[in-house]
Amino acid sequence: GIPQIPYQQALGAFAHNYQTIAITGTHGKSSTTAFLAHICIQTGLDPVVLVGANMESLRGKHAQYGKGKYFIVEADEYRNHFLELFPAHAIITTIDFDHPDSFSSLQDTEKAYQEFISQIDPSGYLVISDTEKNKHSSITFPKHTIAVLEKDISDIHVPLPGDHMRMNALLAVTLAEKLGIPRTDAITSLKTFPGLSRRFELLGTFNECDVRSDYGHHPAEITATIAGAREVYPHARIMAVFEAHMPLRLRTFYSDFVTALSLADEIIVVPPFAPMGRDDNGVDFAIRLKNDVLASGKPAEYTEDPTEFLLHLKDNTVALIFSAGNLDAMTRKFVKKG
Repeated sequence: GIPQIPYQQALGAFAHNYQTIAITGTHGKSSTTAFLAHICIQTGLDPVVLVGANMESLRGKHAQYGKGKYFIVEADEYRNHFLELFPAHAIITTIDFDHPDSFSSLQDTEKAYQEFISQIDPSGYLVISDTEKNKHSSITFPKHTIAVLEKDISDIHVPLPGDHMRMNALLAVTLAEKLGIPRTDAITSLKTFPGLSRRFELLGTFNECDVRSDYGHHPAEITATIAGAREVYPHARIMAVFEAHMPLRLRTFYSDFVTALSLADEIIVVPPFAPMGRDDNGVDFAIRLKNDVLASGKPAEYTEDPTEFLLHLKDNTVALIFSAGNLDAMTRKFVKKG
């Protein structure tokens, strides 16, 4: 006799009980949700939080049931799930074409975001970067849109590298100000941000080389993460180990994946992760990807053994594990922690 409804509908029903702050975007929504949650927790607002990655400081790792009036939630655009929410305020990190099994094009994606924007409370705030806002002339942004400038990321310091992470944090700081949190307090609180699972996460070492895991499964995310790694390891050899998330995504953005992965110094490609019933195995495209990266002039290898890359780790090499599937869990069994 217990009603059964899809997760996104249950989330929408739950959100009606709070002043909901929805954080969405093709890239960066988990980290931005976590940044804002951390700011609000550290400054005493005690929000309810739901984020799509583990955050050690939360009471439930990826969630907490606070006593405050705000519900800070990561809002997923996949199959228009975020349209179950009618937020008081929102942050949009990026609007890009992804989820080719759900959207047909960037224009199709923009239509979904336009509908989401129309559901924000008319008196509420929408925070987005000025650069991102200007990319999407087809979208009508509401009166209370705050477009933050990229130059202002110089004020932001977070324990995750890359301009993309500093922008995510700036978006969170900007909305926190609108909730009544002094900007200096918000920026200061980010210094104690505990990190987020699979977002440039240090898994440990192997042969005295660092191994980091990143959820990056889109070319734009891989590009940003490799750039961030260069900040942390300016003199290291960067190895990218790539497990595509869904062969359909690999095929759709194939040339961009070649370009993004070629930014690393060495590339290891493993079989794609294909959710059950949603796609074929995509091995042919993974092998082709290896060949095209090799043709770009970078050492590249395809292997059926997901952990074979560990044998390549030596002489000041850093491994970046790009995995939204099984590779992350397998790698954790072999690295030395602490």
